[in-house]
Amino acid sequence: MKPLAPFVFPTLPATWFIGHMSRALREMQQMVQEQQVDLIIETRDSRLPLTSLNPAFERILHSSGGKYLTKRLIVYNKADLAQECFQKPLQKALYKHGEEVLFTDSRSDRDVKKLLETAIRMSKRELEGPEDRISLLVAGMPNVGKSSLLNALRRVGVRKGKAASTSSMPGHTRRLSTVIKISENPPVYIHDTPGIMVPFLGKGTKGKETALKLALTGGIKESLFEGDTLSEYLLWRLRSRCMAGEDGYSKEQILASLALPPSTPLDNPPLFLDSLARRLSAMKKGGEPDTDFAGRWLIQAFREGKLGRWTLDGLGRGGEAIDIEEATLASQEQGTGESEIREPVGPTIASLDGESESQSIEEMVGKSVSSFLGSLATPSLEELSGHQAKKQVKASQAAVREIKRKSRAVVQKPGVSSARRRKYRR
Repeated sequence: MKPLAPFVFPTLPATWFIGHMSRALREMQQMVQEQQVDLIIETRDSRLPLTSLNPAFERILHSSGGKYLTKRLIVYNKADLAQECFQKPLQKALYKHGEEVLFTDSRSDRDVKKLLETAIRMSKRELEGPEDRISLLVAGMPNVGKSSLLNALRRVGVRKGKAASTSSMPGHTRRLSTVIKISENPPVYIHDTPGIMVPFLGKGTKGKETALKLALTGGIKESLFEGDTLSEYLLWRLRSRCMAGEDGYSKEQILASLALPPSTPLDNPPLFLDSLARRLSAMKKGGEPDTDFAGRWLIQAFREGKLGRWTLDGLGRGGEAIDIEEATLASQEQGTGESEIREPVGPTIASLDGESESQSIEEMVGKSVSSFLGSLATPSLEELSGHQAKKQVKASQAAVREIKRKSRAVVQKPGVSSARRRKYRR
């Protein structure tokens, strides 16, 4: 297999924070501040354990003093589609930061029952009267399975059918729902909320890769991206995973799962999609292979787990475009001048076994989680949008002015006016 060259990103959207998301965020903030919610169930995508974390929820949950305004339970949904080896390390890493984490599959009654029991335990309190009830709120980014999870809680808790509308398209839920009962004893009700996207996806390679990963998992509309961008990025990640050899992943295994000839090239997206279109009998008029259909089919196959359980976030093991870019820059600084990466970046899971494997994964995930949460607490100007960067600069300047004003007030003797005040007084 040829060396893995860096992925070339086209122009991509830097945000998909549309009107109803801003309104829903304000309504959620008001509910939290007025203490109308006993527990927030923040739903994330197990395939994107860090990318599906929205910093906007952190600002809602924390008061100015840094304390939580309400309790939170983090639920990684669609756990059946992600690699199982990352579940316990993620739970341990986030527990160190004071978070309780569950991995669920909304189609599994056992997982949903465990979630319901945990939510009731965390939110349980003394009711103040017969009309009082425990109130929950499910929140998260678009298309992480919030409405499906709510319907599952209702199915398991009160043995009733669907109450929230669901769709595979992101942005389907547009408003906060009315309360939906999910438990009789104690009385527990839950609100469904619209999916709220990160206000700014980021700059450079990191921001563009975030947009593509969210689009691959259905969090952003595919219509925002040009042509075969998504399918080409998915093929690039498939090659990266083959080079790492995770979970026995190989080119032969991928081609066999897709029923493609062994000679099909992974490093040539047009030829790969051409071969896949012929295998699917997807032809345009004139007998030309429909590569657009083949690209959409491949993306849907990933979403349904036909390409195997796959966690797209690197979590310290490498394989992402940002890892390749950083390694390339490092090699250029060292004078090697290499623009391609022949070996997988970072430690590979395939090269480890038994206890050393679990310890290595736990260490990698712990460092990645701490680094990611640290960047959210103190983001650099490069990680902010132009508007956010200007606001941060102004806030820093205002803080400096306030410090200077207080220092002058301490130095100035009581009862003595400054020259400027005397001038304006005259």
